[in-house]
Amino acid sequence: MRNKRETDISQYKDIQPEINPTVTKVNPVKRFFKALGKLIFTVFSVCVVAGLIAMISLGIYIASLASEPTGIDLRAKSLNQTSFIMVQNSDGKFEQYQTLYSTENRIWVDNQKIPQAMKDAVVAIEDKRFFDHHGVDWTRTLSAVVSLASGTDSYGGSTITQQLIKNVTDDNEVSLTRKMREICKALKLENEYTKDEILEAYLNVVNFGNNCQGVESAAQLYFDKSIEDCSIAECAAIAGITQNPSKWNPLTYPENNKIRREIIINEMYDQGKITKDEYDAAMKESADMTFVGYTSDHSDDDENDDGYIQNWYIDELFYDAQKDLAQYYNISEDAASDKLYTEGLKIYCAMDVRAQEMIENAAQSIDKSSDPDLQIAMTLMGFDGRVIATVGSSNKKTEALSWDRATMSSLQPGSSIKPVVVYPYAIDNKMLYFSSQIEDAPLEKYETNEYGELVSGPKNWYSGYKGTMLLPDAIEISSNGTAAQAMKMIGGPSVAYEQVVTKMGFSHLDEQDAYNSGGLSIGGLTGGVTVREMAAAYSYMGNGGLYYNPYTYYYITDSEDNIIIDNRNAVPKQAYSPTTAAIMNRLLHYNVTNSVNTNAGSARISGWDIIGKTGTTDADKDSWFCGMSPYATLAIWTGFDSPHTISNTTVATNTFNKVMSSYLSGMEHKDFKFPSNLIEAQYSPYSGLIVSTENVSGKYVGYYTEDNMPSNGGWDGYYDSSDSDDYDYNYDSSSDYSDSSYSGEESHSGGGDTSSAESQGGDTSSAESQGGGDTSSAESQGGGDEPKPEESGGGDVSAPAA
Repeated sequence: MRNKRETDISQYKDIQPEINPTVTKVNPVKRFFKALGKLIFTVFSVCVVAGLIAMISLGIYIASLASEPTGIDLRAKSLNQTSFIMVQNSDGKFEQYQTLYSTENRIWVDNQKIPQAMKDAVVAIEDKRFFDHHGVDWTRTLSAVVSLASGTDSYGGSTITQQLIKNVTDDNEVSLTRKMREICKALKLENEYTKDEILEAYLNVVNFGNNCQGVESAAQLYFDKSIEDCSIAECAAIAGITQNPSKWNPLTYPENNKIRREIIINEMYDQGKITKDEYDAAMKESADMTFVGYTSDHSDDDENDDGYIQNWYIDELFYDAQKDLAQYYNISEDAASDKLYTEGLKIYCAMDVRAQEMIENAAQSIDKSSDPDLQIAMTLMGFDGRVIATVGSSNKKTEALSWDRATMSSLQPGSSIKPVVVYPYAIDNKMLYFSSQIEDAPLEKYETNEYGELVSGPKNWYSGYKGTMLLPDAIEISSNGTAAQAMKMIGGPSVAYEQVVTKMGFSHLDEQDAYNSGGLSIGGLTGGVTVREMAAAYSYMGNGGLYYNPYTYYYITDSEDNIIIDNRNAVPKQAYSPTTAAIMNRLLHYNVTNSVNTNAGSARISGWDIIGKTGTTDADKDSWFCGMSPYATLAIWTGFDSPHTISNTTVATNTFNKVMSSYLSGMEHKDFKFPSNLIEAQYSPYSGLIVSTENVSGKYVGYYTEDNMPSNGGWDGYYDSSDSDDYDYNYDSSSDYSDSSYSGEESHSGGGDTSSAESQGGDTSSAESQGGGDTSSAESQGGGDEPKPEESGGGDVSAPAA
């Protein structure tokens, strides 16, 4: 029986649906406006979100500007306070060493001695609502912002407070950012000082032409009287100068000044600052006004000149403090210099007075018998970046802030650069270990010759190439071929460039050095390095692989003894691992202790562990020695302000010995500290493989880590270390890499590695060369030095030769 719930569809086959489906037609116009509405809503939503993000970002930026210190201490500036350099005495207590004072033509005059007419004249023409606003005149500022947006700066938009900030900070950048920064500082300044204090400061620091800073020096120059004795017309004449000191200068353009001062007198009258009688008298005086100007009785007899010339260290400290203060306060270096001279700061200097006297005496007593014009630059540095002592010339210092070859000359380092990047980077990345075999061989595509063809290189200072050698011997003989191979091994010059720029403080390199294979491998840089940079870069081998920014002061305080800048807790960068630093330290110990091919052996000091590396540039134009004791690093350069061949290339290394010996004299003996996981082992001088890890002694002692050391090679081929002096890498004419077309001979008297004129900064020396030394070519890409002209103080500025 069929289920009653089943449906017999046949019963409904003739039944038609009562309602037909209706198809709705949308009006095209309505569809368009609906889509347009969605588009407008989407765009509006995006704009609202973007606007909110922009407003939040702007708010954060403005808040950051508002939180910046103004860099302005009006009370200290009003006192024109002398700043003090403090140095530690033998008991470790700081005491005054030197003062810094301004010799600028500025005489501060107190507010009560400035006549009301002078104040009224400036306010009338510069900022008539000065006493009503809170640092910013928003109507005028809006106009100035519109002018800036259209590409022109409007000084008229600035209030007296803003103009004071502009003068004190020397911030003359034409941009909306500068205007916002100025506005924030103006609002902050008006919360910190009264209107009278701000106006007093303005009248004492603004330029009134002819090197007159402030109204008092202006009054004395133009009218031969104090500002407190000046009339309304004379005050107007002075007030008119500041907006454009050249155009309104009364000595050179008296007619222009007349027009300007009479505009000011009119403004003073219209604003009710002077009466009708005072106006008439002022205009009458203005019609026949004369100016005194410079007189012959002005002399410098009263200047504080006791014959004292500050030393090279104080020069460096001044420039360091100037730069750091400018960065801290976001002001110009000129404005920072003014703070140093006038605001009663205390700079707690890091100089070792005894070491500084010693290093300057050593510089002035170098052997110039063969090179009368030879210059020297030295930086003695602690392993925490502290500059202990420094010198910038072999001549006696005759003036403050002289050209300093230790910090201002951008120099070619020659082979002294090799321990800085290619070898330690390869060790750090387990590409090399202490006794690795490495090829002394040219790179096929090393440089482009004069015909635009890629040619092999670099050439060595000795004839040809020696094939496979061990890393310690490659460093001792200062092979250019192995350094170039190591550069290729680590990934090329761009890798080396990134390392030294980001982790080792090199700031004078050229972008081309990121592409120049010979630059950071053998020292033929397009840019250059300073002596101070080299001392800081070498220091990683004495402090566990760390790089510290060099510093010449511990900290700086303001006039109320609040610490402004503090270098005592500087955070270093990890340039290399502690074990890599230790391994490179021992490689350079091997270099000094077993020196045969260079002059490095002259750096040895009896009883002390000394490490280091020589460096000489093409044709012996620059000669270096960079090294260290367990107490400090010392980098030394010798050369000429107009580069030419040095006759005696032993001066740098001999001076290292003299200076470091004097510095260590009387010090408690200590050794370098190495990581506990550093493994000592005796290796075969033939294969570089381990032959013993017990009873390690002799010349062939290597230093390794468990994950970066050779296998045990047994005693096959190993000979007694007593024969070690007979083992070296003499040139073998049968070598696969020999170049019979190139000849040269090394000189044990001068030592080092030189580059050929043809090579890209490589190292060669001719048979006639006395020094051998490590050199890069002046004709090559990056080789050689182009000096700063002697009349500007000398110094080498490197550049690629044409």
